[in-house]
Parts: sequence; C-alpha cells; structure tokens
Amino acid sequence: MPDYSDFPRLFLDNLEKVGFETYLITDKVCRFRYKGAENIQNFFIKNILRNKGYKQSLINKHQLDELNKNLSEIEGELDYILVIRPDNFPIPFVQNLKKRTKKLIAYQWDGIEKFPEIKNYFGLFDTFFCFEKVESEHNIHSITNFYFDHLPPYHKEYNTKKPVLYFVGLYWKSREEKIDKFIEEVSAFPVDLNIFIQYFQEPERKNPKIKYISDRITFKENLERVKNSDVLLDFVDPLHDGLSIRFFEGMYYGKKVITDNIMVKNYDFYHSDNIFVVENDNYKNIEQFLKTPYHPLPEEIIQQYSFSSWIKEIIK
Repeated sequence: MPDYSDFPRLFLDNLEKVGFETYLITDKVCRFRYKGAENIQNFFIKNILRNKGYKQSLINKHQLDELNKNLSEIEGELDYILVIRPDNFPIPFVQNLKKRTKKLIAYQWDGIEKFPEIKNYFGLFDTFFCFEKVESEHNIHSITNFYFDHLPPYHKEYNTKKPVLYFVGLYWKSREEKIDKFIEEVSAFPVDLNIFIQYFQEPERKNPKIKYISDRITFKENLERVKNSDVLLDFVDPLHDGLSIRFFEGMYYGKKVITDNIMVKNYDFYHSDNIFVVENDNYKNIEQFLKTPYHPLPEEIIQQYSFSSWIKEIIK
C-alpha cells in the first residue's frame, strides 16, 4: 500500500487483531542514485539526443528493482496479498505478486475516474474491490469503506447546545465554495466550527473561520479530533461515486454527519437524526438537526462496517 501517513500501521494492527500474520510493502523505496556512468549517459542522451525520458526510465527501473527485492525477502507462498491503490505500483511488480500468492486482491480506496490509470490494473487481480460501482467488469466488486475496530470505541454525549463541527481535507476550488456556503449557513447558530484545509499552494483568499494547514494531520490525530467532535462534515469529491470514511468513523464513534452526498440515504445506517443531507444547497431544517440528540444505531449494523468484517468479506 502507499506509504501514506500512519495508515500502513493501522492496517497491520487491525489485520493482526483479526488473526493474520502480516508483511508490509509500501511504495516508498530508497532514494535513486546514478550508478557508474549513468549520469554522463543521461547528460548525453538528454542534451545531445534530446531524449528527456532517460533519467525517468532509470528511476522507474530502480523502483521496480527495490520493490521486487522487498518481495523476495518474504519467504514462502502467501495465502493472500492485498494491494491498496495498485496504480501506485508498476504493473510488472503486480504481476510478480501474483506468482507469490493463492489469491491476489486489490482495493482502490480512491475514485476510479480520479485515477483512471487504475483501469489498466483491473485484469491483474483475482478480485478487485472499490467503493464505487463499476459496470461491465467481471471481477470488479463494490464494497464500502470501513472503520478500524482494533481501536477502542469512544463515547461522548452529543452537545445539543453548541455542537462541535469538524472537517479536515485537501484544498480544492470546488470544495472551497461549498465550505464557504456551509459556514455562511450555520454561522447564525450556536456551533463551534473546527475546519481544517490542507494546501500545497497557499490559497489566494482565505476564510477567517477556516484553519489552513500545510502539514498533513496523521490518521490518529484526526481520530482524536473526531472523538472530541459532535458532527463530522463531508463535502463530496465530484470525481467520487461512493461514501467517504467519515460516515463509518461517525457510526463507530457516535457522531452526526452533514454531507452533500445524497447516496447515503440508500444505506441501512442512514437515520435523519444522525445524517443531514444537503440537496441543491438547501439547508432548511439544519437548525433543528443540530439541536436533535444523536440516535443510537443497532450494534449489528455498526459491526458489519468494521475493518474485521470488511477483510473477511474481501478474502471470501
């Protein structure tokens, strides 16, 4: 899986809780350095032959060699290999993974159309899962996101007087407009806004009610903020066609969600006291929603969206 924040450790810990013996390979490999006369060759090829792709081909080969080396250090045949975001890995490496396992499984935790290169990987796996619906592909299966259930649940009574509304996400122009509209709509009510936007290039215009950050918040740091919130905010990515992980964190920790993703109404955990769906920028009745206590969900519904249930489903 990608070496993204502290996600790899969370996956390993939850897999081990379920009872797996685990190995991890991420897309992070040692830094590329020229070997022998490669730097001289690159200068000649780039400047004389006008081929600017030679260095990149060396980098790609280095990455593939290092990934295969990491794989070779794992002994024996593996029962399962699960690849998160396969498009982060070279196709020849994925083909080598197939030789080492009884079942090669993929999970694309990001949008198919957001990373369309992933379509070239569909046929490499025994089963390919994503949180979106994909038509006319025989081995593609839809499955929801999940919450990590090796972490203990946490109960905080919903604050009907002044709920804490929490969001963290990357900066997008379209998301900025949605969040500005949301802040305008709820600022008249007694709420505590806790909105973080991570940027790579500092926005030209900043909303004073948003906290702008340049450093990534780790997943565990995010969960601490989730625990201390009352309402999670979800502004759908236009290139996504599924539910974000916020809904499942909200379910596990007993948090409400405000979202513009109308698909959530089709799920068995949807309850109008817990999830407010913004349709066509309509915020009518949101004040009543904010004042209404959280409606507890049946434990069997919550359990079916845990990581433990999720992993058992994808290895069947």
